Amino acid sequence: MKKSKALKVIIAIVLVLFLLFTVAGFAFFKYFTVPIGKYPDKAQRAEFTKHTSVLYSDGKFQNENAVESTSSGSLNVNAYSKPESLISAEKIDSLDRAADGQMNISWLGHSSALVQMGSRNVLIDPILTKGASTPQMYALPARICEVALDIDNVPDIDVLCISHDHFDHLDYGTVTAIDGKVGEYVVPLGVDSLLEGWGIDKSKIHALGWWESVELGGVEYTLTPAQHYSGRFASKQYQTLWGGIYMADSSHSLYFTGDSGYCDTFAQVYDKLGAPDVMLGDAGQDTPAWSHMSPEELTRAAQDVHAAYLIPVHWGAYLYADYDRYKPAEDIVKQAEEDGVAIATPKLGHLFSFDDIADQNECWWEE
Repeated sequence: MKKSKALKVIIAIVLVLFLLFTVAGFAFFKYFTVPIGKYPDKAQRAEFTKHTSVLYSDGKFQNENAVESTSSGSLNVNAYSKPESLISAEKIDSLDRAADGQMNISWLGHSSALVQMGSRNVLIDPILTKGASTPQMYALPARICEVALDIDNVPDIDVLCISHDHFDHLDYGTVTAIDGKVGEYVVPLGVDSLLEGWGIDKSKIHALGWWESVELGGVEYTLTPAQHYSGRFASKQYQTLWGGIYMADSSHSLYFTGDSGYCDTFAQVYDKLGAPDVMLGDAGQDTPAWSHMSPEELTRAAQDVHAAYLIPVHWGAYLYADYDRYKPAEDIVKQAEEDGVAIATPKLGHLFSFDDIADQNECWWEE
């Protein structure tokens, strides 16, 4: 009788442990593995070599210029630089289509932007979640600004552009939440695998190599080179491509550099694609230095590409380095004045017409 009772207790313990391990395994898969994404398989990697405009060897994409190696390190954030409360943003509650011939822009914080290119709504590197949608060890630091465009208020998006697979540019929570409103995606090679792993319809995705273009609804999108790297964790670095996005219709053009260090790409963009009306430029605030630009390098890049106006991005939403949150904007505004570069610094979330870009010059962060 005692043996039978003891056996039942052991069976119960085993069942409980099995249930706990099952739940833990499911949680690990859902909250860790899935957000990281599914990387290109052997057959997909073999296709990369057919894109002659990119450098792909030894199973990795390469930069055009020799750069230092990098690894996923811990974030270096000084507590003193965190604001006492969230930085306010102008909320976009609803959005009408723009008219043909117009270009409207809203910088949504960090590198996220909403662009109305004529009647087409374009979203760039959107992160519209209030917190990290992935485990903290691989995710973003705490957001320091309000979300200007809530997921529930996202309008129909004709094209969603992704520059590379880093967590601060490709957000699982945002992409999967708004996919039903997205018509098509423009992404670098390999990033399509991650999206497909999240259930995104393959027919909606256009994966490009450097200098490759696709025309969608009267707007041409070109993936430009960038001096950066990829990988959502250390062992997957350089397995997907990275780049900038140059978009143009018959009336306007906009160039988003993506994350990039200073290199000869910017002069090449001007030679191949022409001077953009607006350049959304990587304002740094991150490491390693070769993969982002200092204020002097960013204004030089804007001059190389002959941009009519520079809007510094990659700041304002997260803290990566030990300097105050407003330093990227403050330093770049000063540098632009010295170098004679026309700069616009719109407030977070503010939607404005390119016709009014000269008025977007307030140093609102000083408030």
